[in-house]
Amino acid sequence: MVFLLDVFEVIKRRRSIRKYNQKAVEKEKLSKVLEAARLAPSAMNRQPYAFVVTSDNKTIQKINSACNQQWDAPTIITVCAFPDRAWTREDGEEYWKADSAAAMTNLSLQACAEGLGTCWIAAFKEAEIKQILALKQEARVVAMTPLGYPKEEKGPVTNRKSLEELVHYEKW
Repeated sequence: MVFLLDVFEVIKRRRSIRKYNQKAVEKEKLSKVLEAARLAPSAMNRQPYAFVVTSDNKTIQKINSACNQQWDAPTIITVCAFPDRAWTREDGEEYWKADSAAAMTNLSLQACAEGLGTCWIAAFKEAEIKQILALKQEARVVAMTPLGYPKEEKGPVTNRKSLEELVHYEKW
C-alpha cells in the first residue's frame, strides 16, 4: 500500500495507536522510519540520540512489564539520549530531551506516512528498560513507541486547543 500525503495531512492523520496487527514491519519501511528520526533537527547539530529496535517477542514482553502495559505491536523502538553529547544553553538548560523529542516526532510522522501506527510511551521504569536493552550507563531512555500496522482505525483528532488559546503575536 502506498501513501502519498503531504506533511500537513500526515500531521492531521497521525494518532496514538494502541492495538496492532502482528504483521511484521517490512525492513524498507522500518529503515525509512529510522532515517526520518536520524534526520531530525538537534541543538547545535549534536544529535545526542540513538534508537534501539526490538522485535524479539520475549524482549517485548519484558518491556511490557517495565511499562505496566501490554503492547501487542511486532516492534518497539526505544529513543535514547546521551546528555553528555547534547548542547547545553549557558543558563544550564540541557537540550537532550528536546532533541530526542524531535527525533521521536519525525519517527512517528514517517510511520504514519508509511501506513504504520505508533504511540508515544512515557510511562516506564527507566532502570528496568536500560537493563532489558543492555543500554550504556550514560544513556537515558526518553521515550518508546510500539510500531506496527494498526488494528484500530481512529478518526481525526478533535480534542486540541484552538489557535486562539495557544498563539500570541508580538507579546503575550
